[in-house]
Amino acid sequence: MKDFINHQDDSKWTVAAVQSDVGYTALRVSVDGEPVNVEEWNISTTGINEEITLNRGEGDENIVLVKVGDVWWIHHNGHTSRVSVVEAGAQSTFEQSGGLTSPMPGKILSLLSSVGESVNAGQTLLILEAMKMENRICSPVDGVVTTIHCEVGTQVNQGAILIEIEESE
Repeated sequence: MKDFINHQDDSKWTVAAVQSDVGYTALRVSVDGEPVNVEEWNISTTGINEEITLNRGEGDENIVLVKVGDVWWIHHNGHTSRVSVVEAGAQSTFEQSGGLTSPMPGKILSLLSSVGESVNAGQTLLILEAMKMENRICSPVDGVVTTIHCEVGTQVNQGAILIEIEESE
């Protein structure tokens, strides 16, 4: 299961797919927590490196996904969206420490929250660049930012606490 953020509207997509003989099969897809019917979806590779075509049964609608470097681009109905992976590893120690940790070594590109700010679950709090890819680090809970342990431009190690949040009750 992987989480993605669509940069066009900041919607959060959760996708579970498995590889099969003919490409991929979507098991579950949700957008902002709402399930999407994937019964008629057919996902296939096109033979072009890092390109996937999604056919939805409704009139053979095509969606083309292309990975260029570390960025996914989605082409659908004349529109193009840029999509990035949400790093769930950043939340792995939240319950023990109350802080979001870095899922990998990287550089802080931007801080999108401040101390004292109320935040919602799923809200992007900072952008971490790692391996030439921008990773959105999101709040796992509703709460208030109590401490920020980094600044824009800071290099951080994997496991470093980035932001602490006091969860709302």
